Amino acid sequence: MKTNNEQDTVAEAPVDKDFSQRRIAADKLKLLGVRLLSAAGMSHDDANMVSEHVVGNSLMGVDSHGVVRFSQYMSFIESGAINPSSTPLVVIDDPAMTRIDGGGGHGVPAMVQLAEYTAQKASSAGMATGTLVNCGHTGRIGAYAEMIARQGCFAVIIGGGGHTRGNPKVAPYGGREGIMGTNPYTLALPGGPTGVVVVDFATSTSAQGKLLAASKTGEPLPPGTILDRDGRPSIDARDYYAGGVLLPAAGPKGYGLGLIGELLAHGVLGQAKALNWLVLAVDLDLLSDDDYVSRIDDYLEWVKGRAPAEGFDEVMIPGEPEQRCRQLRKNAGIPIADEIWEEIIEWATRMGIMLSDIDVNSNSHRSQVP
Repeated sequence: MKTNNEQDTVAEAPVDKDFSQRRIAADKLKLLGVRLLSAAGMSHDDANMVSEHVVGNSLMGVDSHGVVRFSQYMSFIESGAINPSSTPLVVIDDPAMTRIDGGGGHGVPAMVQLAEYTAQKASSAGMATGTLVNCGHTGRIGAYAEMIARQGCFAVIIGGGGHTRGNPKVAPYGGREGIMGTNPYTLALPGGPTGVVVVDFATSTSAQGKLLAASKTGEPLPPGTILDRDGRPSIDARDYYAGGVLLPAAGPKGYGLGLIGELLAHGVLGQAKALNWLVLAVDLDLLSDDDYVSRIDDYLEWVKGRAPAEGFDEVMIPGEPEQRCRQLRKNAGIPIADEIWEEIIEWATRMGIMLSDIDVNSNSHRSQVP
């Protein structure tokens, strides 16, 4: 684990940051999310699925896609950006191909369905492809790649197509104007200390959710993450929301990957509501002629045994930091910054939701809830 303030990488990012003295148990936060989303018009099943996804992200220390999203999702529903009562529609259901139209609804239920379909079809066809269009925010994409990998598959998920909606917020390499979204890539396969290895990254320097969280907590951004509206480097997330842009990760590499995502998800799949998604699953039992799991585990064990660099305690496999944070937060509760909590309470008050049974842990005070 890093001991300095360098930029997060895939394999070492989540830590149990104590944004404030307020910590709330995961089950209480999930209940809160279900009440909010149900009051906004979601079915109980969909609200439960979205809330479980959101709180699960916070448990893992992925705060960019955690409880900070509850208020954002409520705003999306209020503005009409997400239709809370929509049901995903399977429009192509071939033996090795699925296409789902999200109907303008929340992306989590639609993506869960697509991941399940794609993994099932790969188990019989050897390889399967899925696409998701016309949906709202899909949350943390690594969660769906993990679902597929736990079915014995190699999973690849690529998103893009957001440049036509509003103001694109990621600049090309060498540019200062936005031309695309963060266009994530996710890859996963079974094995390792957590049972699955998931590599989940934006092709920009940061996921937008990290900027959203930083804008609430006041935490400075790593240098080289954004440019302000005048094209100058900034470490203040508020400059991004005031007309700035994200930079591509690793310069031309992130730019190239992000551009391919845009060409696939927009050029091939069509107009996106938020982002369109391509999902691939390869059945590893059919691909391998013997015990591939043992080779994977042996190699990862060897990797973990390598000497750490200066400033690190150990070499970790992608997914380990998240699982360690999950255990810590299951015991101690999920930390929530004041501004994020106040926004949630404001939404609860507006929707007439009683939250007196949501316990808040604080060493210095107890927040008052309706």
